[in-house]
Amino acid sequence: MKSVTGLSDAELQALSDRKAKEGFMCPLIAFDLIAGGKYKLRTLWTLRNGKRRYGEIRRSLVVGRQGKPITPRVLSRELKELAGRQLVVRTEYAGVPPRVEYELTELGLSLLPIIDSVLAWGMTGAQVRILPEAGPATP
Repeated sequence: MKSVTGLSDAELQALSDRKAKEGFMCPLIAFDLIAGGKYKLRTLWTLRNGKRRYGEIRRSLVVGRQGKPITPRVLSRELKELAGRQLVVRTEYAGVPPRVEYELTELGLSLLPIIDSVLAWGMTGAQVRILPEAGPATP
């Protein structure tokens, strides 16, 4: 069977083993460390069309969580982690009140095809079969 990389399973396993011996982390584990967390992928997706202010990002996450609010502390932490990983840029503007905008870096933009694939998978409804609470609430 050919994988998405065009390599057979055996070839992919051999490449993976060689990379591990060279000291590289498994790409799946690395991706989980980079984008793992409740709101990181949704935040990156929210920034796909350009700069957004903190409040815009927060409102987007409320919609994504079916009306359940995200705390300011948690969102600030997620944004700081994304900025620390150089996936987003935080720009502060002087003024009263101060204004802060976030936007994707080139590295952050490189994750959008992965996010699109996750969304395409989710549109099949598979996540509801695995995680029933991901579907609509029943009265």
